[in-house]
Amino acid sequence: MRPRPFLLLLAGFALVMLAAGEAEAKEPEWNFTVGSDVRSVAISADGEYIAAGSYDNKVHLFDKDSSTALWSYTAGGCVYSVAISADGGYIAAGSEDGRVYLFNKDSSTPIWSYETGSSEAPEGVHSVAISADGEYIAAGRYDNKAYIFDKYSSTPLSPSDTA
Repeated sequence: MRPRPFLLLLAGFALVMLAAGEAEAKEPEWNFTVGSDVRSVAISADGEYIAAGSYDNKVHLFDKDSSTALWSYTAGGCVYSVAISADGGYIAAGSEDGRVYLFNKDSSTPIWSYETGSSEAPEGVHSVAISADGEYIAAGRYDNKAYIFDKYSSTPLSPSDTA
């Protein structure tokens, strides 16, 4: 008799759960309490920097070795999404205020910001991504719109600019 696939899946799941139960709990290196829900976190590929975005309109940047923020910025609405380049040099954020923000790791003042639509619209920018080298930033809105930017300009690229 051939075993049923769902039984194999169930058996595999049970083994994973048993193994997980035996794993030793580890305390975090540090923690930081923000004023409201943390909506997004990102860590640089080299592990040196951590960015966090929260419901209280804040973007925070941390060095991995300290729970004290290197800097914090107050956006015009809830920060739904953050992204960080591989080396931690650039941080992108998307906010309820409809803006995409780009920061250099050395300053809480945005390099630029771009309003994707009415700040009255509750949709805002729900997703951001940044290329490993920090050259390109992508953003997506809840209303089915996506944008691509070069780090040097807050003007979105047209499809022919990226070909």
